[in-house]
Amino acid sequence: MDPKFTPLMEVLERTDQRLRSDSPDATFWPTGFGVLDDAIGGGLRAGSLSLIAGPQGLGKSTFALQVARNAVVSGRPAIYFSYELEAENLLMKLVGLEAAEMDPMECPSIQQIRSVFEATDGTEGGLVDRMQALPNGVQALLQVHSYAERFVAYRSTSMHTTLDVIADAIKELISRTGESPLVVVDYLQKVCEPEGADDNEKITRITERLKDLSIEFACPVLAVAAADREGLEPGSRMRARHMRGSTALAYEPDLVMILNTKTDIVAKHHLVYDGEAAARFRNYAVLTIEKNRSGFDGGEFEFRKRFEQGRFETNGKVVTEKLVDERVFTE
Repeated sequence: MDPKFTPLMEVLERTDQRLRSDSPDATFWPTGFGVLDDAIGGGLRAGSLSLIAGPQGLGKSTFALQVARNAVVSGRPAIYFSYELEAENLLMKLVGLEAAEMDPMECPSIQQIRSVFEATDGTEGGLVDRMQALPNGVQALLQVHSYAERFVAYRSTSMHTTLDVIADAIKELISRTGESPLVVVDYLQKVCEPEGADDNEKITRITERLKDLSIEFACPVLAVAAADREGLEPGSRMRARHMRGSTALAYEPDLVMILNTKTDIVAKHHLVYDGEAAARFRNYAVLTIEKNRSGFDGGEFEFRKRFEQGRFETNGKVVTEKLVDERVFTE
């Protein structure tokens, strides 16, 4: 029988079986960011396309990698299509994240971990031997090792990694694990598409196909999206309309999240009457839910940036200060 031909009775029975099983929430992949998961109904959903966007340097890749890490820690597989970073760089970030989760006050920086991986740390031996010199270094390696089989880093290029390549890699991971994975694409505008289309047509095809893949494989797809020139201009807050590409970026995704630095978007009076506010707010990113088909949108949450540790602090909270679209503070 054609799998697309689905009587609703079959859907009812399938839903009842899932709810009676040991994992009734199998259609959700929690992000690990508590207030965000609460706002979006439990996490990223099977068959959904989510976008995370923001100006350069705001931690979009860090956020996406952390979500993937949280998925594999929970026992789910994940595949990370990285058009920006080598697998070794992703691994360094994960090691730093794990060490910080153990003790955020006594943990190595990403730069220290990089010196170990690149053999410029002044010690000798293999990876474990060198990591012993760093606080919680070996323990962090062991934690990454505990989920390494479930985490696939797919080095991607804008010359060769097409949507068909992405689909084949997802199929292979499903055949290995027997489960649908969380799929991360970092980033959407770099996915390889055949020549002959302009940027809008290209991004439309990529966005529509990523949505199709999420439905075909019953998995969540999280894609990093780049900003256009207007979204990078000083004096304006990045919004969904500033994502680089066609209107498909606003129409096709089920969830759109935008990162901005808190200092740049907080109302002026919060800075005028608190002399230390600017320095404090600079350490926080504000994540705004600009679209959410599975719940309310407009939610604004702040998370502390710990980029030297390769992560955000996940215990964020709802922003209480007034935010504005025009930036009012610059260095």
